[in-house]
Amino acid sequence: RLQEALAALQRESLLANPLLDFDRLLLVRRSVASPALGLPQNWQSNSSLRNTGFDDSVEVLSPLSPCGELVTVYRPGNKFVGDLDLDFSAAKLLFSMPGDNGRWQVFEMRVDGSGLRQLTGEQPDVDSYDACYLPSGKILFCSSAYFNAVACTGDHAAVLYVMDADGGNIRQLCFDQEHNWCPTVLNNGRVLYTRWEYTDTPHCHTRLLFHMNPDGTE
Repeated sequence: RLQEALAALQRESLLANPLLDFDRLLLVRRSVASPALGLPQNWQSNSSLRNTGFDDSVEVLSPLSPCGELVTVYRPGNKFVGDLDLDFSAAKLLFSMPGDNGRWQVFEMRVDGSGLRQLTGEQPDVDSYDACYLPSGKILFCSSAYFNAVACTGDHAAVLYVMDADGGNIRQLCFDQEHNWCPTVLNNGRVLYTRWEYTDTPHCHTRLLFHMNPDGTE
């Protein structure tokens, strides 16, 4: 009983955090039987994951508590779904998923699961994923379009690109030897991301945080 009481107090304390003062939580539900849990090794990115064998879905939890109800928003079947990014109005979201050609693509849909559309994919041999909305209305994302690979393993590398909201006018922003990961917009409008930095570092496990303007400057 004491253990149960302590667990209940822990949940109450965690949920009392003012940052969790909202009614609905958007999340990915993934089976433990998924290949590698959908997690690439630390020298890899989505390009190195299998693109089938998943039972993923986008869900909404409400209310935000252990007894909250999960409602399925989108479930593609046998495909990875991940890298969710909610837009600033909380009306739509971006996510990564393999497209019909087997390559990773950036998709967008409304938060109720309607209006699904694929934003990338004009280049048939390119992977695009892990996108985020920019305040300007453009979209930042990772792409293997510069055709580079991890030197010691051959895994496809990806750096940051930007595109218009409809997927047009794609432009490369970063020109690093290895990966860029997890772009996100800071409160001051700059973009925070993780970079595999090779210069003057023991690079096997070095992943540094960088930030820049949304146009790639500074």
